[in-house]
Amino acid sequence: MTFTQHPIDIPALAVVDLYLEVHKGIRAELFDVTLEAGRVDGDDLIGVGRLVEHVASVGGLLESHAEHEDVHVDPVLAEIDPDLSSSITHDHHVLEARWSFVDELAQQVERTDVADRRPALQHLYLELSAFTSAYLTHQLVEERVVMPAIEAAIGVEGVLAVNGAIVGSIPPEQMMRYLALMLPAMSSDDRAGLLGGMREGAPPEVFEAVWGLTRTVLDPWALAGTARRLGITS
Repeated sequence: MTFTQHPIDIPALAVVDLYLEVHKGIRAELFDVTLEAGRVDGDDLIGVGRLVEHVASVGGLLESHAEHEDVHVDPVLAEIDPDLSSSITHDHHVLEARWSFVDELAQQVERTDVADRRPALQHLYLELSAFTSAYLTHQLVEERVVMPAIEAAIGVEGVLAVNGAIVGSIPPEQMMRYLALMLPAMSSDDRAGLLGGMREGAPPEVFEAVWGLTRTVLDPWALAGTARRLGITS
């Protein structure tokens, strides 16, 4: 049996992607919390408690990311493509309601008697899987449709200005929490681009703090690759 190979039609990506780092971090967290829900035992009270906390933490990340989009990205999209903007806004509302249900299930798991906790955990695991699937589809639209449309309309410099506004609106403590999630999910090239920009544009003490965080969240191989690209020898 022979198979005919067809060329894959891959859409052009934006030169500057507002979603790149944060979406990688969100994907990693969604995968991780879903796997955690599938692994935890009902009689593991500590494990169940950690899972419920993890669900709440992911919910906070999703909420904060959506707020940044609502304030900084959606107004730009509404100007250039009102229909696409309306579709994205609708998706945000649907996903927000769906995550509220996930959070509710997580809290129910913690309140359920140990004897009945196994099916409750399975329901949570399946809903996390379903939510992750829906969220990944939404992310893909933002990365392959929304981002190129915005860049085509306002140019690379315009996108960089939006990115600067987003970064500037995030308090330092929150930014460090975001980086702790994003950096391990990124490639060394991505990290070098992000950290190199910080080194050039931020005060030295800020970069030193971020590099210190980087050293704690990356495994030795990933850290070495990132340091090499940044020209850091220690």
